[in-house]
Amino acid sequence: MSDLGDLQSRKLDLATRAAWLYYIDGATQDEIASQFDISRQSVQRLIALAVSERVIEFRIQSPVAECTALAQQLRSRYGLSICEVVPNGLHDPLGAVGLAAAQILETQFGQRGSGVFGFSTGRTLLRMVKEVSARSRPELKMVSIVGNAARDGCVSPFEIAMRLADKLGAKCYPLQMPVLAATVEHCEALKSQPVHKLLREMVETARAVYVGVSDVTWGSPIQQDGFVLESEMRYLIENGAIGEIAAWPYDKDGRILQNDYTDRLPGFRPDRLARFVPVVGVAAGQRKIMPIRAALKGDLLSGLITDEQTAAALLEQP
Repeated sequence: MSDLGDLQSRKLDLATRAAWLYYIDGATQDEIASQFDISRQSVQRLIALAVSERVIEFRIQSPVAECTALAQQLRSRYGLSICEVVPNGLHDPLGAVGLAAAQILETQFGQRGSGVFGFSTGRTLLRMVKEVSARSRPELKMVSIVGNAARDGCVSPFEIAMRLADKLGAKCYPLQMPVLAATVEHCEALKSQPVHKLLREMVETARAVYVGVSDVTWGSPIQQDGFVLESEMRYLIENGAIGEIAAWPYDKDGRILQNDYTDRLPGFRPDRLARFVPVVGVAAGQRKIMPIRAALKGDLLSGLITDEQTAAALLEQP
């Protein structure tokens, strides 16, 4: 190791010790400064370094009363098995939702039963992966329920199963197919492959499947990220699509559309997965309210992790 690298390593080690004394042992910054023979300002900088390097992970155990009440109302109205509502984020709206999802996911990791977990793709799910603790979980299996490639072959930057498996040292089972096949015949050929049947059977035994929920409007993620053409987006909108889960479009009543577009999707349908396993939506924001409401109405989701503002809006209308 270079002298610079050795110095950085020693500094992070000192920051870890300072953070442990401050957060765990309850020592004051003055006491730490005296023990390390440094200034109080230096102690503050060491603790800040430990936080920024994610040496210290924060978990808030006391639920916010209003959020708990909203979660209970959503559970009751939609028959949800899992529901978590977090306070609205100011600077990072997705951060709190991602953290809540990570906490629930980590709890499920430690439970008995199936070690299989399914995932779609998406930005909020990516925040969840960031918040999951990097602990070795070689017994777990992460399965993708949606293809991982755009039409040009580029792998989605929001692929979740591979990122999470890499972080945990778990086994990964990606659906190494395009999100949308070029033709119906191509899609049928993809679904006839033995690996497709294997992954479908595996995910149908999952402890839970975590999915993002998105709108289907001009400029929505599925178009922005290059998975559908402008003509295909127009086709979906004209056919009544208002939301999508794992690239599967559905209408205002939460019914998956049946058309030429859906006939070219080799991924696993969320409505059919919901017959076997809990499907948990991880989503929040103004643009997500209508798609989430429709997904709940159509029983596409049996769980929801969202924020206070989105939860309140979902309860405004029956």
